[in-house]
Amino acid sequence: MRRRLCLIFSVAALAADAQQPAARPETIKRVEIDKTKQTLRAYEGDRLILETRISTGKWDKSTPNGQFSAGEKERMHYSKLFHNAPMPYSVQVTGDVFIHGFGVVPRSPASHGCIRVPLDKGNPAKQFFDWVETGTPIEITGHWEGR
Repeated sequence: MRRRLCLIFSVAALAADAQQPAARPETIKRVEIDKTKQTLRAYEGDRLILETRISTGKWDKSTPNGQFSAGEKERMHYSKLFHNAPMPYSVQVTGDVFIHGFGVVPRSPASHGCIRVPLDKGNPAKQFFDWVETGTPIEITGHWEGR
């Protein structure tokens, strides 16, 4: 009798599982930062969500290359290294390197190591901040040759 009840419950559980729709795989977010082209691209899977110009560190080693993950996010962060400078829409990359909004974003390196994103023309800094999640992979590549 006990074996028969277990069999009935097992069949009922299998039938319930068969009726559930298959779970959709989550779309993977990722960020690519190219110091050569001074661009940031944000993707969900293969779909480009955001592309914007950026300014990285003035010196080659100021903005490190490598594989990182988005760290803490702060709508308004103040620099501990540079006179409490405001850094709106900040996303930590590593240590004291952040992706953040800035008013002046030329198409060449201009920061002390952070990755500046424009606040104008649709505010890509806010768009990025709202889209990125803690843990999102960030890849920084390239080398500014100077022009």
